[in-house]
Amino acid sequence: MGIGMKTAKQIKKPNLGFFVSLVAIIAFFLLWEWASRSGAVDSQFVPPVSKVLGDAWALLLNGTLPIHILSSLARLFAGLGLAIALGIPLGFLLGGWAPKLAGFIRPLLMNLSMLNPFALIPVFMLLLGIGEASKVGIIFWVLIWPILFATASGVMQIDPAVVSIARSMGAGGIKIFFDIIVPGTINRVFTGLKSALTLGFIVLLSAEMVGAKSGLGWLVFNSNKNYNITRLYVGILFVAVIGFLLSVGIDKLQKNIVVWEE
Repeated sequence: MGIGMKTAKQIKKPNLGFFVSLVAIIAFFLLWEWASRSGAVDSQFVPPVSKVLGDAWALLLNGTLPIHILSSLARLFAGLGLAIALGIPLGFLLGGWAPKLAGFIRPLLMNLSMLNPFALIPVFMLLLGIGEASKVGIIFWVLIWPILFATASGVMQIDPAVVSIARSMGAGGIKIFFDIIVPGTINRVFTGLKSALTLGFIVLLSAEMVGAKSGLGWLVFNSNKNYNITRLYVGILFVAVIGFLLSVGIDKLQKNIVVWEE
């Protein structure tokens, strides 16, 4: 009986959602190819997907595309590292560890977070120059707010009675923090990370269109400027692929870390 139940649990059901998504992607590319080849759309502006993939493969082989991908990812993860290093500790403080400080600076932080990041790109370039510092700076600015507010929200939704019970049983501040606060907050932190990466990647591409010599944003901008439509679609395609992979990676990381949730 026990062996049968164990075997039944070990049998994994097919991931129907994955196959549906895969079929939808294949159908989209086939429709794209047909529309361009048949003349349903102007192939001058929408080249066949086979031609786009061929150009992408050539750029991968000669090392051009990996350079642009790594440049964009390096800027993104530099800004992400800074945002995590500042946003998560500040989120814990605002969430309950420093209520007086939170009440004083929360309105200011909320107003700062609503500033349009695209309008701030020239400001960062004036302050930090047109090099890497300004690009990492604007990424940091965009990423920190979702991470900070998601962390603070996670701390605030923890039941104070649980903390009180832990203290009455002799648990100290450090033990409460790592055994109650962090596990109770981590899912909200990952929610903030997902939102942050989505926004950060969009703003990064815009920042790379000014004063950059590499990156996917630069590739898209330069291809459009030189009317290289096929290469323009290569850049757009890899922006979508990398965005998807980052989202999947965050989900996998969350599942591996938050093993106690069920």
